[in-house]
Amino acid sequence: MAETTEVSLERYRQLAAGDDSARSGHYRDLVTSYYDLVTDLYLEGWGASHHFAPLKPGDSHVDALAARQRFLAERAGLCPGMTALDVGSGVGGPALNIAGISGAHVTGLDLTPGRVERARGRARELGLEERTTFVHGDAMYMPFEDASFDVVYAFEAICHTADKDRTHAEIARVLKPGGLSIGYEWLAGDGLTDGERRRLVEPVCRYYALPHLTTPGGLAEQLRRAGFTGVVVGDAEATGDLTATWDYLDQLADLGEQFDDSPVRKFMVQGARALTRAAREGAFLIEFWEARKPGTLPGRDS
Repeated sequence: MAETTEVSLERYRQLAAGDDSARSGHYRDLVTSYYDLVTDLYLEGWGASHHFAPLKPGDSHVDALAARQRFLAERAGLCPGMTALDVGSGVGGPALNIAGISGAHVTGLDLTPGRVERARGRARELGLEERTTFVHGDAMYMPFEDASFDVVYAFEAICHTADKDRTHAEIARVLKPGGLSIGYEWLAGDGLTDGERRRLVEPVCRYYALPHLTTPGGLAEQLRRAGFTGVVVGDAEATGDLTATWDYLDQLADLGEQFDDSPVRKFMVQGARALTRAAREGAFLIEFWEARKPGTLPGRDS
């Protein structure tokens, strides 16, 4: 018999309730349980691209997400004939958009089987089956051969992995020599006190299926340990100002509070409040990164 929503939510809460070490020990169950609960409401309230983007005056939420994806595709130099891997591809929003605008072939990798199936369905609906492939798998144990991709990117997904050093090492492994690792990541602020982490970061981890959050300095070191060069973390133009985005998220939370039809909706409203509170106090960040694997891509000058 299938679990009720209430039982599933309680099971997720129990998985999320431990400390960083405990959550890391059962990260697969943590992440898949979370997305099984929230994906339908994500699609309802946020669309198919499950990440954040700066909101500029006059732009819609959908416009902002598309602009973020276009910026990344252009910054990565994606074009026809190139191959890209989307780590944590979800229901396929960014992968399908980037494949459509760049002409590159995009492979999506996601830990949650249901989201992979949704992405494949959306690829069929959009006529992008030849330009995309969606694979069920773990970013810490990628099911791809060495040197398979020109670019590996992620939109706020590596934060769900338990061992981020291993994940970046896997990205380096599947990149071709000279290939680019690029994306956006959820981070905790550098220099937080233990009390600030408990009060502000820990609730974000528990509401959003995060084993733990690294910091900007930690991310830069992880990239260097994986062998990358030219490491950039926190480019101001690429990252953008998310203040208006947090206002928008609070507006959605206000709207969600008007409904009492779903315990999951109430849970998501509480999570949104925790996220915007941590962001406004500087304890939670979303930062851009890019780094290159040593070597030269075929067809490029050294």
